[in-house]
Amino acid sequence: MGVGAREIGYLFGQYKRIRNAFENGVLTGKGLSFGGSLIRPEATGYGAVYYLCEVLKHENDTIAGKTIAVSGFGNVAWGVTKKAAELGAKVVTLSGPDGYIYDPDGVVTEEKINYMLEMNASRRNRVQDYSDKFGVEFFPGEKPFGRKVDIVMPCAMQNDVHMDSAEKIVANGVKYYIEVANMPTTNDALFYLMDQKNMIVAPSKAVNAGGVSVSGLEMSQNSERLAWSAEEVDQKLHTIMVNIHKASVEAAEECGLGYNLVAGANIAGFKKVADAMMAQGIV
Repeated sequence: MGVGAREIGYLFGQYKRIRNAFENGVLTGKGLSFGGSLIRPEATGYGAVYYLCEVLKHENDTIAGKTIAVSGFGNVAWGVTKKAAELGAKVVTLSGPDGYIYDPDGVVTEEKINYMLEMNASRRNRVQDYSDKFGVEFFPGEKPFGRKVDIVMPCAMQNDVHMDSAEKIVANGVKYYIEVANMPTTNDALFYLMDQKNMIVAPSKAVNAGGVSVSGLEMSQNSERLAWSAEEVDQKLHTIMVNIHKASVEAAEECGLGYNLVAGANIAGFKKVADAMMAQGIV
């Protein structure tokens, strides 16, 4: 948390001093001037929205016109907000340690989306700054999961969504619960949400894989001494997220579990590791 291109740059600079060598594949998330990849800052958020689009497609639904409750306002929330706006949806909440804001018009304009970067770079860690600038409601000390929206996408931190928040989400009739941060839901809350017949739950281990995937693409560019365009990286990311969703669906269906994305992601991940171990003679 709180690690961006600036922090990676310091780490990489120190690595070079220790090793006395320029080995740019050892760290990802680097600045563009020394081997970084376009789309890397947005990758986790972009990938999460691409995964969401696959979920919606499965339900014969589309993202256009949807309202989304997002927690956090860092790189991940920024990527989700940016891509959602591009595809015709609107993020209506952002949150921080101080509370959350509700913007009924959506964080959809270039000015609002770019201001998220300013808030993050300031290190003030205050989402109230957004409220002060754009004149929207601010709810001190509260979390955004009680808003009535179409989709909830927690993007902030681990164990951010407890049982009280899960009950509010269900009471509001939310159909799509898409984890984006690393394990943002406590176990009891996650099982409760999964038990809801009219709700689809997508797990972070699949949804947030876009960041790691583009890190892999960054290393590929480093090793091949290439610099792909933003469009090329974005297209590769989109394909990766489509395949991750597909693998989860197929794994769940193969085990007779229907459209259970949480179980499917676990099974698909286990099978991939197990198959690799077997192929290498480790039983």
